[in-house]
Amino acid sequence: MSDQASELRARWLALAPFIRREILRTGRAGEPEAQWIAVNFARLQLRRVRAQMRIALLVYVVILGGSLGLLKAAGAFGNGEVVAIAIVLTVPFVFGLFVWGRGRVIAFSRIITLNESVRSNTSSGRRFEAGDVHLGTAPETPAAAAGGVERLEVRLALGKLVVRFGGIALALAIAAAMLAAFDRSIAAVAVCGVGAVIVLALLLWTLIRARRHNPMVVLAENGVRVPGWNKTVPWNRVTGVRVITVNERRGGSRVLALVVDDPEALIADLSGAYGRAAKRSLSAYGTPLSFGDHYADTTAHTIAATASAWTGLPIRSS
Repeated sequence: MSDQASELRARWLALAPFIRREILRTGRAGEPEAQWIAVNFARLQLRRVRAQMRIALLVYVVILGGSLGLLKAAGAFGNGEVVAIAIVLTVPFVFGLFVWGRGRVIAFSRIITLNESVRSNTSSGRRFEAGDVHLGTAPETPAAAAGGVERLEVRLALGKLVVRFGGIALALAIAAAMLAAFDRSIAAVAVCGVGAVIVLALLLWTLIRARRHNPMVVLAENGVRVPGWNKTVPWNRVTGVRVITVNERRGGSRVLALVVDDPEALIADLSGAYGRAAKRSLSAYGTPLSFGDHYADTTAHTIAATASAWTGLPIRSS
């Protein structure tokens, strides 16, 4: 951890506990100084969520594999029982870890969204170094005349999904095969094997959904169409265009948030998984209409420029 990040964490912990709890619960920080600390701490933590999840998974594999291996060596369980226990414990742990990570992303994204008036990373006359903790600023893109704007289809980049999650599953499967080949603990083999199956199942489920609802969003003259919603949100309901940086250090992921009027009414028309996703989006980004570009074939800035051209609204960045 850099000195700047350590100082930021210390300033976050220096806030009164009830203030920290309120910020994490609602996303709102009343005082400008608390806003600055909250926004930059949220950016710092967003960058670390994935690393924390990977570390937690590694620690879990080591502890569970070691514990079951010792119990098997003591004669408490046989091979079949060890595999069954590993499956029973690993499945809820992985899903629980995923829910925890998603909750952290929503909470910290909400802090950034609701305190986006904080534009500067300066406080008390000093500036944090680039690459540590800072607020992203989108390059300015002039809005084109609406008549010259082309229809834009944003699709999931299935290759990115396959490479990332397929690579994780392959690594786990190779680890399980090597452990089995060297006659290592059946518990560690089972944990790695179950992990590979879970990741592959999630990948397969995502690919099936992507084939059914790809493109994931379409921007055209009549508005924004989300295929899974089976409806089009007209441009006259869009009241703001935001690009929110989620992970700046790796170049990467940003979220486009199209603010709409009466978002509750829009969510009320949705049901099932799409309704739940819209509620999470409203909680995290202040609107049910948001799209991440991490696995998309189009950047959030490009989508924002098209939306800005259709609506005439400026692009706001945070």
